[in-house]
Amino acid sequence: MLPAVTRTHMALIGAVFGAILAISGVLRGNAAPALVGGALGAVLVFLVLQRAHDHNEAVRRRRERGDR
Repeated sequence: MLPAVTRTHMALIGAVFGAILAISGVLRGNAAPALVGGALGAVLVFLVLQRAHDHNEAVRRRRERGDR
């Protein structure tokens, strides 16, 4: 079984995504929209990963209880 992904890992993944998105936008010449888009993208990735993790944990708990 793989180790659990912690919130720190999720934040790092979101930060890397946001940085790559912001850098790619800045290189195309759109600094302000790229920085805002990168920040929003980082938050979105973090929230999606957190929601998926919470959902998987809930499913695991239901299976352990025997509820299906």
